[in-house]
Amino acid sequence: MSQQNVDFVRNVFSGIESTDKDALVAALPNLIAQLTDPEIEWIEDPTRADSRTYRGHEGVLESWARWFEQWDEYGWEAERFIDCGDDDVFVAARETGSGAAGGATVSAAIFIVITLRDQKVVRWREYYSEATALEAVGLRE
Repeated sequence: MSQQNVDFVRNVFSGIESTDKDALVAALPNLIAQLTDPEIEWIEDPTRADSRTYRGHEGVLESWARWFEQWDEYGWEAERFIDCGDDDVFVAARETGSGAAGGATVSAAIFIVITLRDQKVVRWREYYSEATALEAVGLRE
């Protein structure tokens, strides 16, 4: 099951990596309904000033809507996937974008721990520290 979970997550990321921001925003309601459990827990990095925990499909959509408000352009690329057992998959990715306010270009690493059940995302935890993300799943850097 673990490799199946990694493959599932890899396919999700590859399906949206090349999608531009506007197309992704338009597709999000359908993607969220297809890929996540109705009672998903969506946890933004606790070090973010505006960090929140969202629940359910509407919560995930709200999180993305808030995030996209600050970007004129936005994209990401997954760089690494690790099977963490217990239905968890670790993803190391890179976010890129240009800010809506001033157009500044940004590139940052993000680390995500995705918990799956029955091929649906039941929990999404994001981190800006790789060590913290790995520790969350019982691994060390």
